[in-house]
Amino acid sequence: MIKKLFTVRSLLILLAVIALFVVSGLLGLKVVLPEVSLAAEPIFYIGSFGVTNSLLTSWLLMIFLIVVSILATRRAPKNLESASNRDLVPQSGLQNAVEMVVEGFYGMARNIGGSWAPKFFPIIMTMFLFVIVANFSGLLPGFGSIGLLVRAHAPQAGHVANGVFLTGAEAGVGEEGYVIRPFFRAPSTDLNFPLALALVTVALSQYFGFRALKLGYIKKFFNFSGFKKGVLVGGAQLLAGLLEIISEIAKIISLTFRLFGNILAGEVLLAVLAFLIPYLISVPFYGLEVFVGFVQALVFFMLTLVFFSLAVTGHADEAHH
Repeated sequence: MIKKLFTVRSLLILLAVIALFVVSGLLGLKVVLPEVSLAAEPIFYIGSFGVTNSLLTSWLLMIFLIVVSILATRRAPKNLESASNRDLVPQSGLQNAVEMVVEGFYGMARNIGGSWAPKFFPIIMTMFLFVIVANFSGLLPGFGSIGLLVRAHAPQAGHVANGVFLTGAEAGVGEEGYVIRPFFRAPSTDLNFPLALALVTVALSQYFGFRALKLGYIKKFFNFSGFKKGVLVGGAQLLAGLLEIISEIAKIISLTFRLFGNILAGEVLLAVLAFLIPYLISVPFYGLEVFVGFVQALVFFMLTLVFFSLAVTGHADEAHH
């Protein structure tokens, strides 16, 4: 009986998919060709400063995170030392969820960063939250499909006052020389966003290194003490310092293109699938992109945590570990 019901259900789903294709063909509905743009497009201008769609989305995501943090902590005790046991109990579901997430990640940071974890955990946790909502934002309805209708290959600095507001479904004229310049774009698909995070991460790792090891941190890159033991030892230490400098530059490249490449590739994949086989076939890949977005944010969190932890660890401690 169960097998029969499963067969009937599968047949109904297949017939529904076929019906969608037939109806769309009879009505002349078209799926807009996917427009892939590596550079973020300007939406409006503040004087001579162009506000791009990824920048606008970043501002909205920051407002969203600020509002959520205020709502989650408004009933939390201000002074934990004088708070009663009743005050320590979360007063809302949102507060409970946020505290659970933060405590879980703090435990992870404590295991890796040790006593330095309380100092740099607020930074890396903020980065994680910002990255994960930036990754997920591109999967929301309207991203990439609602925007201004502009001529194909129009100059980026052109006026947008002549643009027409419309949805992606109305953009069939895109094949006649017009494309959609979306109002919103996931910040992670704009190279400037992961590059800025990578630069901040590497710069902060140097800051924590100097804060922990003082001037001794410079020996990580420029160590001349080996010349006391001979030219070969001194030259080897200088070469090791040069490799450390190269590794710091490599961190910037690695953090930038890992996040940028994975998220952009996911959005391109969804756009291509929606064009080739629209409707239901894209749904499983949305779940895959949700997983990829979470994994990339988690990887960014872990790498930043490891970079900070290594920066505050002296060479003697590294050899001991």
